[in-house]
Amino acid sequence: MKPNKNILIDLYTLISFILIAVSGFGMHISGHGSDHALWHCWAVFHVVSAIIFVTCIAFHVKGHWAWYKSLFSTGIGKKSRVTILLTVLMLAVTLSGITDMLMSDHNESHIGLWHYTIGIIFTVTALGHFIKRHKILFRGLKN
Repeated sequence: MKPNKNILIDLYTLISFILIAVSGFGMHISGHGSDHALWHCWAVFHVVSAIIFVTCIAFHVKGHWAWYKSLFSTGIGKKSRVTILLTVLMLAVTLSGITDMLMSDHNESHIGLWHYTIGIIFTVTALGHFIKRHKILFRGLKN
């Protein structure tokens, strides 16, 4: 039996999350060195990873759209506040990344530092989201 579509989307989202987190930290670390070519390689990898990740997130949200719709009709109630926080952080990190890429000269801009800070908070929150749900993902892949 093959895994259902949502489980595969969740797996692709996890893999692309790992790529974007690693490339973000790689870009940050290489930015403290003198090798601009290395920073540029990490930056390109990060942008490509981000495009893949945002695409996966769009499909992930679509697969859980009933959950999001119920937020508007019934309110937060017993909904996961971590998931709500993660959604807000995802929007903030995406918008700050796009803004930094389009509007700054990449020399430690304020927007870039905000993007980095929000990215760290997003990474920690996303890891918690995954850890809480990892059994569902792996059980779905096994089936």
